[in-house]
Amino acid sequence: MYSVTYWKPLTKLQAMQKITTLLIALLFISCSGLTDKNISELHISSLLCENQDNPNHIDQASPRLSWQMSSEKKGQSQTAYRILVASSPDLLTEKKADLWDSGKIMSPASVFIPYNGRELKSGQKYYFTVKVWDKDGIPSEYAKPAFWEMALLNKEDWQAKWISAPRVFDWGKRDAAIKRAPQDSPAPQDPLPLFRKSFVIDKKVKSAKAYISGLGFFELYANGEKIGDHILSPAFTDYSKTVLYEVLDLTTYLKHGENALGVMLGNGWYNQVSNDVWSFSRAPWIADPTVLCQLEIEFTDGSKQQVLSDESWKCAPGPIMFSSIRLGETYDATNETEGWNQPGFNQQGWQEVRVVRGPEGKLKAQNIPPVKIMDELNPKNITRIGKNTFIVDFGQNMSGFIKLTASGEKGRKISFRYAEKLTPDGKLDQANIANLVGNSRFQTDEYIFKGGGTEEWHPRFSYNGFRYVEVSGWEGPLNEGNLTACFIHTGFKTTGKFKCSLPLLNRIQENTLWSFESNFVNIPTDCPQREKNGWTGDAQLASETGLFNYNMLTSYEKWVNDIIDAQKPDGILPGIVPTSGWGFHWGNGPAWDCALLQIPWNLYLYEGDRRIIANAYPSIKKYLEFLSTKSEKGIVKWGLGDWCPARAKTPAELTSTAYYYQDLLIASKMAALLGAPEEQSAFLAKAAEIKTAFNREFFAPQSGELINPTQTALGCALFMQIADSSKTKRLAAELKEAVTTSDYNLDFGILGAKYVPNALSAYGYKDVAFSIINTTRYPGWGNWVERGATTLWEDWDGKSSLNHIMFGDVSAWFYKNLAGISPDEKSPGFKHFNIEPYFAPGLKWVKGVKGTRYGDIDVYWSKSGKEINLKLKIPVNTTASVLLPPGNLLIDGKIPEAGKEGIIQFEFIKKKNKLELGSGTYNIRL
Repeated sequence: MYSVTYWKPLTKLQAMQKITTLLIALLFISCSGLTDKNISELHISSLLCENQDNPNHIDQASPRLSWQMSSEKKGQSQTAYRILVASSPDLLTEKKADLWDSGKIMSPASVFIPYNGRELKSGQKYYFTVKVWDKDGIPSEYAKPAFWEMALLNKEDWQAKWISAPRVFDWGKRDAAIKRAPQDSPAPQDPLPLFRKSFVIDKKVKSAKAYISGLGFFELYANGEKIGDHILSPAFTDYSKTVLYEVLDLTTYLKHGENALGVMLGNGWYNQVSNDVWSFSRAPWIADPTVLCQLEIEFTDGSKQQVLSDESWKCAPGPIMFSSIRLGETYDATNETEGWNQPGFNQQGWQEVRVVRGPEGKLKAQNIPPVKIMDELNPKNITRIGKNTFIVDFGQNMSGFIKLTASGEKGRKISFRYAEKLTPDGKLDQANIANLVGNSRFQTDEYIFKGGGTEEWHPRFSYNGFRYVEVSGWEGPLNEGNLTACFIHTGFKTTGKFKCSLPLLNRIQENTLWSFESNFVNIPTDCPQREKNGWTGDAQLASETGLFNYNMLTSYEKWVNDIIDAQKPDGILPGIVPTSGWGFHWGNGPAWDCALLQIPWNLYLYEGDRRIIANAYPSIKKYLEFLSTKSEKGIVKWGLGDWCPARAKTPAELTSTAYYYQDLLIASKMAALLGAPEEQSAFLAKAAEIKTAFNREFFAPQSGELINPTQTALGCALFMQIADSSKTKRLAAELKEAVTTSDYNLDFGILGAKYVPNALSAYGYKDVAFSIINTTRYPGWGNWVERGATTLWEDWDGKSSLNHIMFGDVSAWFYKNLAGISPDEKSPGFKHFNIEPYFAPGLKWVKGVKGTRYGDIDVYWSKSGKEINLKLKIPVNTTASVLLPPGNLLIDGKIPEAGKEGIIQFEFIKKKNKLELGSGTYNIRL
């Protein structure tokens, strides 16, 4: 069936109405076209203040603002910007700024723009937005506003007092207590304290923020609810120099009428009780756990109220009977006090607090992401090894602790011991990790049931390195639902990705990430079990891996400040940071100390951060003055060398001298950036002296050959560019021969692990570098994988720690070589960058993503027969130099032509296709 519609003639009025409607529509379309042409299609996103999204704890007087842009067009960039900062979002809606209007600034800068408006005040919230002009000078829309909140900027802003609990046991001076403890036992300690304060609110709350530092670690509660998901806060520092506090939002937790704050404290690093070789139990800051809390409440009528830690607070012993960062935690649930952190609680029997002096360090807002439970893993296998004893295998080495979900009779104690491996007969083996802590208890948590139903618990103020857990004292069967493993680390964002067609390389990458994350719990550590120390050498060697894979800016900035705090007046640096005072006489040296220079320089290269250089520069000068006293005729015969080598030992004076040379070169570049040309010249002159001495000392005068040509020595001379240029070609060939003639067996330690692959790659032997990584032969990263490793190990044999990051530069090598992504020193922060993938034999495809301040760099290549397909994504407001092998090249199916579709330049130079590309996505066929 068909439906027929008959047309009826329009009346004159109807015809005029239709014509009018059509004219209005045409006019609207025309005007819309004019509007679109005057508004750029550039979209602004990711407004950040000090590298953070809507932060509430900024303590910089002139915070730095950044943003990202996206566009469908190729070759898009910013030519100007305008920033508006206001005290309310309503003003920004009207495009008004009562604090700062930058005006139109002709600049491509979109990263780290310093605020330059009216003075900012403590505790205030500020809103900002930005518009930009694109490459054609067309303005964008204003971005959706973001905000930041200031922390407490002045010492006078603090009205709260440090408070502690009265001591249950009077042990007199702490040193005496430790001396009285048996050699293999921790010093006695009081149960960890609980604090509470009740207060009344009789108005409607607009905002409520708690400025709080609880040392060693704390948990804050409001009306019975835990605030935030952070753990092990605040971050570890030298408390005699710097003390960090957090800013926590309590707005939604408070109510009309009576309210209650509760604080639980842990010992952490502030009150260390283990007898370890690094003397943290005798650190200069050691004291009883203490808290400083200042709650600032603002009401909708504009009035304010403060709740301050002071003499009015009450305290009582809590259920944590023992807590040590290395030894573990004992939690007695029978000692829990129901309602202790809630309103209406009967405080009878609670004690007066002690007002104490508190730590000597300067209070600073914690700007690094807090430590969190980042993942939970279920058991892979549970084995009964005794009547009430089980071994639980979680299948993955990690940092963290277990979470218990179970019921038990009141008073029953369950013990959990953690380790990375088992003995041949299947029992827990702590021998490789417990040898430097002189206590019978190590990595052991205990829980005592309160009875009466299902109980859930995990340690609060301690963590472990482990894959296996021994559970003892358990009644009945142990099921998968009773235990999970909580994987913890500093909560930085993952911004990078590397993956390829070879499972072995993917597993090496995964193992490296597990080790990096396990070894960043507030500070970069060597291992999460035996030491938990901030070894400077390990951190500097892995810093490029960190910057390729994660947003590490604030975490590294904080730790560089820790290094500055640790420096002695004469300029010497310790091997671990923070330190109790240990590590100045052993465990340091140029290869370790260079963290003070290398990490700020890497932050400049990878993030474009100049401020960290300015902050560190005075300490760098002081250190180089000290290092000059260790130089004898240009040779530094001091410091640790190529740690944990496979076989051959390289003289430490060779690597120490090379690091001295590198330090001087980095310092000269920093001096140039900071406008100190005389200091730049002095550093360069000294570097020339050291280079001459190195070539005189370590090369035979007649033959010009390296006297002790280990793989590490050859790699060092090349990687550090300290060998005379006339020698480099021969040295590179010699290094290649040293590797290939030994059947591609590597023979180096942690320094050589960075030098050798990178030196081979830089001097034309990427195939050799690839071969020593892509193998399961002993020794090597792949050999660890073949032997069941899920993290990187401390040594090639696997006799020591099984979770170390010091061999972790291999991940950075993947990004720089297989994906081909590297920063450009002349345009740091990936404003301009290089892409030169190595299309390795045996690899079918590679995917590499590097997050930057401007957006993601995305490289994906694959092989199809003799053809290579390469897809690139270049962020808006950046450019890239792309180097590819010779061959016919098509971009998006066309022969590339400079000046069109984002292609800035195209040439064939030094037997390579060289492209200069603007932003956008490109499909390249070679």
